Amino acid sequence: MIKFDCHLHTYPASECSTMDVLDAIDAAIASGLDGVVLTEHDRFWDRGRLEELTDRYRGRIKIFNGIEVSCRQGHFLVFGLKDSARIRFDMPVEELIDLARRDSAAVVVAHPFRFSIDYGQYCYQIDIDGVEVHSSNTSHSAHLMAKKLADQRQLFQLTSSDSHSVSSIGKYHTTFPDNIKSINDLASFIISRKG
Repeated sequence: MIKFDCHLHTYPASECSTMDVLDAIDAAIASGLDGVVLTEHDRFWDRGRLEELTDRYRGRIKIFNGIEVSCRQGHFLVFGLKDSARIRFDMPVEELIDLARRDSAAVVVAHPFRFSIDYGQYCYQIDIDGVEVHSSNTSHSAHLMAKKLADQRQLFQLTSSDSHSVSSIGKYHTTFPDNIKSINDLASFIISRKG
């Protein structure tokens, strides 16, 4: 099994973050993670820059490109989306899910009860693949409500750092099978665990 942090933000791609991507990846390696998914807010990493990072760290850690989309109904992590051209801030989550389905991408609600109980409750009604049940930014009560959502809907359960600073990297991760070689493999695994 391999350990992945599937939710972290770096500066300046996500202005809310205080960590440089190289510091983030170095911290992930030092903490024993096998992979990270860069999930900037409403945008992907430039493919050329991501390839440079992948080459620089090849053999030490897997680095994948994901995205955290700020929808009207909350925040959603998407793994396996081909591009972010149709992504926009405050888009309806149903539209995001339609885009994800076209690309066989996985949609995981991020910290569903962090900002609003209503956001989390809405996730009982939509076609998501997983729930982030625990992160550095999740209170104990929000964690319990997220776990209940995932259990009742039989959805994949993601634990990740939602890191905006180096200090939380490595404290939260999810284990995946050793055969995860790409973001598409990760997305397929998450989707396959849906009950």
